[in-house]
Amino acid sequence: MSSSEGPKSEFKIEGTGRTLKKTEVDFMRLIEQQNLQRVQKLQRQRRNNKLTGIALGGTVLGIYLYSMFSVKQEKFLDDFEEPVKLEVENKALTQHTMASATRISKALTSSGVRLPPLPTIRDLVKLYQLRAIKQLSQNFLMDERLTDKIVRAAGNIRDHYVLEVGPGPGGITRSIIRQNPRHLVVVEKDRRFMPTMEMLAEVTQPFMRMDIVQGDILNYRIEEAFPDCPPHDWMDKRRAPVHLIGNLPFAISTRLLINWLRDMSLRTGAWSYGRASLTLTFQKEVAERIVAPILSEQRCRLSVMNQIWSSPDLRFMISGRAFVPKPQVDVGVVTIVPLQTPLTQVHFDTVEKVIRHIFSMRQKYCRRGVSNLYPPAVREELTELTFKRAEVDPLARSFQLSVAECLRIVEVYDDLVRQHPEIASYDYRAPKVKGSGLESDEQDSETER
Repeated sequence: MSSSEGPKSEFKIEGTGRTLKKTEVDFMRLIEQQNLQRVQKLQRQRRNNKLTGIALGGTVLGIYLYSMFSVKQEKFLDDFEEPVKLEVENKALTQHTMASATRISKALTSSGVRLPPLPTIRDLVKLYQLRAIKQLSQNFLMDERLTDKIVRAAGNIRDHYVLEVGPGPGGITRSIIRQNPRHLVVVEKDRRFMPTMEMLAEVTQPFMRMDIVQGDILNYRIEEAFPDCPPHDWMDKRRAPVHLIGNLPFAISTRLLINWLRDMSLRTGAWSYGRASLTLTFQKEVAERIVAPILSEQRCRLSVMNQIWSSPDLRFMISGRAFVPKPQVDVGVVTIVPLQTPLTQVHFDTVEKVIRHIFSMRQKYCRRGVSNLYPPAVREELTELTFKRAEVDPLARSFQLSVAECLRIVEVYDDLVRQHPEIASYDYRAPKVKGSGLESDEQDSETER
């Protein structure tokens, strides 16, 4: 061995004096290294287990605290009891007590009431035997995020007057209440929903007024809903603080909208308060028709009628899967705001009649539908005169006509009726008396869209 090499280490077995071989020493060192690695691995696992335990413990604690302070009313359907009414012996409250009550009321109004969570469909069926009735076109919207979104589409309703159409189990109603309106009126035809509405009215009693009307919205006099709401100037840029909100049954949505447009034109009903706004749900196809522009395949009578008196806006779509039971179509949310100055001063009934005739045969020339406004004896002459004076192409299709062109036809017809009042009573769909000279061949009219 050269002098540059260090001394070799020797390992002897105690008691025997035998020196361990190099292979034996290397093996012992390998075993020692493996044991050290195993110990380090176990230490790391123990440290990770401690961190996992701390994280799980924090999660469990957070869930517990949340359940204690945030959703303690989760089982309100089982545990709900009417609040105990405390009788005050001394009815003459002191000034200090009145001031405290005022502060509490303002605090409730500013922070909003905390309402019980929406009941599940199972709870509704079990407790109130609630099932959607197909004949009433009932589809319940239970998703709180979507009901909140519908109410937000109505704009600011804080301290305003709100009428909800068809609240059902109260999904949209709860979203309205959370926005703190001054006065809420709900109109519901189905008496099965009265218990849920009465519960909400009881909860909201301390800080807002909520009235429940069990009846048909088609017969309800909205002008009597808010007796403390003063009328607002129609020409004011700020709309009246009155809002109509609702998830409309598909079966009556078009009829109800036409009725409301009539009230809007006459400034009666909800529009006796001023320029009240509408936020409503419609079947997707109907919603698209309401806002359809010129040349659109969806353009129809509803499009023109709405755009004469209001500014409709399709805000967003809701998938049919969000409703219970699930409808076969999606739903559109539409806001309708009355125009300060309508596009015509002709009476609503006359406008509706003419527009209905214009769009009664969408795939034919508009001349075909307009001609049915006049009796057969003078039909050709007055039809030609109408288009000539209105300066409208008689060979155009109805969906190709602008609102202005439709209104020019309306105004010419209105003027002709003033000159010949007997024209107004003519209805080409009425049964014809043989020999009267009024028989017509308009039997191929397409179904109005």
